[in-house]
Amino acid sequence: MESLGQKLREARERHNVSLEQVARDTHISKQYLEALEEESFGMIPGETYIVGFLRNYAEYLALNPEELITLYRNLKIQEQPLPMTELLDRGQPRARRRFLLWAVILIVVLGGAAFLVYRFGFAGREPRPRAQEAPVQAALGTGEEFQFQEEAITRWFSQGDVLVVPVNGTTYQMALTEVGNKLSVRIPGGSVELNIGEERQLDLNTDGRNDILLRLNDLDATQVARRANISLYKITKDSLVQVPAVSAPDSTASESQPVQEPPATAQAQAPEPARVEVSPPPASAAGTGPITVLTAASPSPFRLSISFRGYCLLRYRVDNEIRDERFFHKGETFALDGKNEVMLWISNAGALRLNVGGREVELGRPGSVSVKLVGWVRDDNSGQYLLQVADRE
Repeated sequence: MESLGQKLREARERHNVSLEQVARDTHISKQYLEALEEESFGMIPGETYIVGFLRNYAEYLALNPEELITLYRNLKIQEQPLPMTELLDRGQPRARRRFLLWAVILIVVLGGAAFLVYRFGFAGREPRPRAQEAPVQAALGTGEEFQFQEEAITRWFSQGDVLVVPVNGTTYQMALTEVGNKLSVRIPGGSVELNIGEERQLDLNTDGRNDILLRLNDLDATQVARRANISLYKITKDSLVQVPAVSAPDSTASESQPVQEPPATAQAQAPEPARVEVSPPPASAAGTGPITVLTAASPSPFRLSISFRGYCLLRYRVDNEIRDERFFHKGETFALDGKNEVMLWISNAGALRLNVGGREVELGRPGSVSVKLVGWVRDDNSGQYLLQVADRE
């Protein structure tokens, strides 16, 4: 029977990817990936992390995560120690079995007595003065500790993890205290709660200026894992970490504002203004039904040109083959080429502007999470093919 570790290793080799590449793509440490493939589960801190890492690794390799988790649980059952009665050889004489049983009881009693002496034997002594503690910066976490050294980071964190953030030479801690319908984060001086798509700017050193922007992209709160996909950005004097408000292009704004007619005499003296062609305003695919951007006799390759007006986590799938996830900064551009369809998962829809077939499409409001499908659909009435941008669950 093929083992759990062997399934993972062979699937990775079929995809021709190294452990280093998997670690970069999944944000799972290489040593934990090796532990999964070698079934050395004791190297991974805790049941929750084992199941979470296993689920992410299986999805990355296009394996069935539930099947692998079941294999893992079967292995754990097989490794459970036998009951005390099974440890005593039934074939031994009754006197020997009785002796071993009394020896176990004696060890337990002596151990308990030693603990009581240690715990209460020094009650009459003066307590030793505690060293002066540093100011409390955050609630203690029970998970892993992550050092935030980059300008920006987006990844999955588990409930109990602690993020250590340096600000002006001093480190501050942020602990993920609860992952459920919303995310609770303990920070110096209090706590914050976020729903999916929300963000907070945090002043960790209480100097009156925000240091960190925290955005909640997604939540995964199940029986086997409680984790949150969050983005962290450092706020500096030279960078404004905020999602710009959605506004219409200047050309459409000028058309919508009423223009006051000049007096007739002044109008006659003024030169005739030059004719300026105004491009149509961008279409909105935010909950208004499919937007048709192209019509053709047959499907053909198309390109998605994407520009970012703010920080955004973008996951995409091209023609059910290419899958990837990237974090984009304000001002970046990106292009995807598809033949039949492209699926987009967007953490901050208002920060993304899509151009397909020469037409610009707005995908949602700032801070909203959106899923879009761009692909060819056949129109039964005309027999033509329509390239559409549509909502997906």
